Amino acid sequence: MANNTDSILERFLDKRGYDALYSALSNYIEDNPDNLDLLYGSNFVEEPDGARLDDMDIIRTVNVDIDGDSISFDAIVSAEIEIEETVRRNRETDNVRQWFNMKCEVDVTDTPGLLKVHKVSVYSR
Repeated sequence: MANNTDSILERFLDKRGYDALYSALSNYIEDNPDNLDLLYGSNFVEEPDGARLDDMDIIRTVNVDIDGDSISFDAIVSAEIEIEETVRRNRETDNVRQWFNMKCEVDVTDTPGLLKVHKVSVYSR
């Protein structure tokens, strides 16, 4: 059963933090394609030349810490990533899924509360 703070954070992320999460994750994927396990689940692309974020879902929030006017937490997200490869002038694309851990912070004295993403990494259990 989710704790009430988690559900409040997830509602906040859906309404006000989604764009900040999406932007940070999109930049991370485009800047670090070599750090991702992009071949898992691909039927067409063998050696990706590039990657871009197509869509993402917020799975849950964990490691919530409330310190004064600041709330820090990890947002676990599932991303659909389009990968591409060019072989002899032919461009192959495929979509794969990858989970990420995004370390975030919200200062609740701000109105409406600005979300800061401090770190993005591939999620591992």
